[in-house]
Amino acid sequence: MKKFICGLLALILVLCAGCGDANKDPDQTGQGTAAAGSNIYTDLLGVDPNETALETDGNTIPMELYLYWLTYSCSGTEYQLNMFKTYYGMYGDLLNEDGTAKWDGELEGQPLTEVVLEQAENNALSYAIMENVAKAHNITLTDEDKANLAEDKAAYIEQLGGQEAYEDSLKEMGISEESFDRVSASTYLFQHLQELAEDPSGDIYKAPTEDDAYVDHILLATKNTETNEPLSEEEIAAKKTKADELLAQLQGAENLEELFNQLADENGEDPGRATDKGYLITPETSFVQEFLDAAFALKPGELSGIVESDYGYHILLRKELTETQLSTLASQNLSNYLDEQLETAKTSLVRSEKLADINVGEFFTSYREAVAAMHPVEDSTEDENGGEGDSGTDGSGAAPAGE
Repeated sequence: MKKFICGLLALILVLCAGCGDANKDPDQTGQGTAAAGSNIYTDLLGVDPNETALETDGNTIPMELYLYWLTYSCSGTEYQLNMFKTYYGMYGDLLNEDGTAKWDGELEGQPLTEVVLEQAENNALSYAIMENVAKAHNITLTDEDKANLAEDKAAYIEQLGGQEAYEDSLKEMGISEESFDRVSASTYLFQHLQELAEDPSGDIYKAPTEDDAYVDHILLATKNTETNEPLSEEEIAAKKTKADELLAQLQGAENLEELFNQLADENGEDPGRATDKGYLITPETSFVQEFLDAAFALKPGELSGIVESDYGYHILLRKELTETQLSTLASQNLSNYLDEQLETAKTSLVRSEKLADINVGEFFTSYREAVAAMHPVEDSTEDENGGEGDSGTDGSGAAPAGE
């Protein structure tokens, strides 16, 4: 999904990357976590965690859940900036020396704070949209879903180290168990919507069109696949001769698809086609236009002539859609439908006035410090020789940003 994301269970350990040691007992030095019943966002912003942050079509997102997604967006954006700087030398101007984000900067012409605020709103709103759509189609959690959710939670609690560690994790994230359960349930709601999208009798089913194509190809590359440099004229001529020979074999085949698969495996120079023996494409697929034009001109079972593109010489075979690909198309259609619902919801979305008062940079810095304070560490450790060694952190209890 373009704007919808996976359940909370998959994201919890990502959120606080760089904020502290999630396996450390926070009470080991006597400082401990926040008092039971308190909320980290109440302490930072003075807001009621249960008050409404966003409302769409009668469904509300509480402040604690919105602020969770805001901290998640800040953390994720900061991490990505560090990755781009490390591997591509990009966006270094948006980072301080310690790897923290410069929240007053701009990312490709858009203020960085607007980027994370938009992400946070989309993430938070996605769950309300999911619930609204499920309700409109009479989808609720089954007894089996509830049992699976209970098993998922039990496994997660065990992974963390027990109930106390789980409760501490919720305090770090600033969310209640009710919000945790709510977001976790969305995975199962989506599964049922997916089933409805795959059911031809369902009211959100969308039948495949002629522009939904499963196309395999044999590519004889006219560029060096490692350097992307053009081959010599002699090498290119040899590739064309080879393509002509392969096409002649295919045109006389008794079992076209079987021979095509064999020749593609033996001669094809596109490593990307190996996984699914071809590609599921739509008009929006970002392939070269020559490939797309040739693919959509074919009917299932038909073979193309030789198609020349910037990559080389292609021979295409359009195949029948598989069950797996039909499921993939249904998932894409459902994602598009939910994204449309998301955009529609924004036109009538009710936002709390308090959201406009949040200074993203100050908020996230304070949040990071508050989480680090929940995981106090000693400044140094005694090495096996009796000497004093570095604790491996920056002294604040937090791992260096971006690690």
